[in-house]
Amino acid sequence: MEIQFITDTQGKKTAAIVPFDEWERTEAAKEILEYVYLNGIIKERRDSKPTANLDDLLTAEGLTRADLESRTDTGGSERF
Repeated sequence: MEIQFITDTQGKKTAAIVPFDEWERTEAAKEILEYVYLNGIIKERRDSKPTANLDDLLTAEGLTRADLESRTDTGGSERF
């Protein structure tokens, strides 16, 4: 694998050019690490009390339960 660097006028490395195959492997590894990280958070929080309830989330978005019910009644075709 040959990595090339782009430098600024002072010679400081500002970017790297990585072969596409290596970049693909890196992206796949990041996805796996993200899954492992999120899975750990889910397991940690599984038995804990919720930090926010539905009404709080709806209020933060300027919505109500009635908005959700009307959206369900129309098959979800309306946009908020």
